[in-house]
Amino acid sequence: MNREGSVRVLPSESPKAEKRGVFDLRKLLPNRKERSSSASPEASPATEPVKLVAVTTNAGDEAELRRIAAECGWNISIAKSSAEAVSLLQQRPVPLVICDRDLPEENWREALAQIAGLPQPVCVLLASAVVDEYLWNEVIQNHGYDVVTKPYRREDLMRAVTFAWSWRGWACRQRAEASGK
Repeated sequence: MNREGSVRVLPSESPKAEKRGVFDLRKLLPNRKERSSSASPEASPATEPVKLVAVTTNAGDEAELRRIAAECGWNISIAKSSAEAVSLLQQRPVPLVICDRDLPEENWREALAQIAGLPQPVCVLLASAVVDEYLWNEVIQNHGYDVVTKPYRREDLMRAVTFAWSWRGWACRQRAEASGK
């Protein structure tokens, strides 16, 4: 980084060198045709299908989330409240939750707090029709990971889910290192 705060990009020596420095989001999508022959037997974000819980009471949002999840090969469960989501997560831990900002019976901050209180690390994406820096900052302060816009767009949701899913791998490694495993 230079003094003006910008990053200088140096030309690479070969196309392969370019690819090494680029994070390929397609590696995190489950239905890749080309799999690496040297894949580790351990589950990783690159080999394991994305699993998530969506908290929403809106039938249209539920249908759209199910459609996008089916297209992307994600495993999705739907909860109608944060209490139902916590119950699902306690039965079958899932590292990623999409929570609707406009839940009729509860405040989204309380929903994030309930989910963040679980013993396993969970990334929470807050879904909102109105997104600004203030909301994003509040989500981060309330133990959320990111904000996704509604109505859902496949590309935006893929980006947010992909980054959250890769964070999950990092969080699990950090927890294992902290526990000495």
